Amino acid sequence: MYSNEDDNQRRYHSIGRLVDNHVYTLLERVCELQRITIPIDPRNNEPTGFFFASDDILSAKFLMIIIHGTGVVRAGQWSRKLIINENLSVGSQIDYILRAKAHGYAVIVTNTNLNIDESFQSIHNKPRYIRGSSCAEEHACYIWENFIQRSSAPYICIVAHSYGGAVVLKLASQYMSEFDKRVFAVALTDSPMSTYAKYFSSNVLRMLQMRTINWIASPVQVNTDVGIREYGRLRSAGHTSHEWTSYTAFDGIFQFLKEERQKLERYKY
Repeated sequence: MYSNEDDNQRRYHSIGRLVDNHVYTLLERVCELQRITIPIDPRNNEPTGFFFASDDILSAKFLMIIIHGTGVVRAGQWSRKLIINENLSVGSQIDYILRAKAHGYAVIVTNTNLNIDESFQSIHNKPRYIRGSSCAEEHACYIWENFIQRSSAPYICIVAHSYGGAVVLKLASQYMSEFDKRVFAVALTDSPMSTYAKYFSSNVLRMLQMRTINWIASPVQVNTDVGIREYGRLRSAGHTSHEWTSYTAFDGIFQFLKEERQKLERYKY
């Protein structure tokens, strides 16, 4: 710790960048994901961003889209604080990705908070926004239009934390017909959806309600049903801390996805 608060902030920022890059490396080496540059048609000297995906996103039958919350986190992270203070298993998305791949899902890991050129030159000047990724919602829509719509996967599930729920609402509203046809399950972790939902139509909310569970921060035993809202059901994440919910809800989420997949198989016959 430094006595000067600005020095402490700079140190934390530097540690955060190290975490970002380490997680990116693990996504590529451990999870065997590809880093995909966007926009797909970059112009000369134009800032670019990226997200991660498995190599079978265009051909797989099942596809999982992972969306983190707002703030400093980047692709592969649920909580930078938990990665630093606890471990990667608690704070990163790596266990989700590995479990998803083991269950036959192709995986897309969004990077919704990478919105501007973060190079040394740019951070000292006016922000240069990344085309198609100037905000979280635009980033997700760009991936939907340029990658998910090209994917042949008839069955898509989404796992999203916190503000990721707002991104889900945007996707559901923007691509309502396709979303309704292809997205079979939405698993949220402590997303304040009632705050976001008031900006969307009742038709969008009814569509989501049939396929959405939000694991909320709660002292009640994990996976206990605790209510229903206009956008979906509520279950306890088994922890009272917001940032821990993605970790503690892990098994419950994959059980939910398994049950929804079994319904798909039954409805086929």
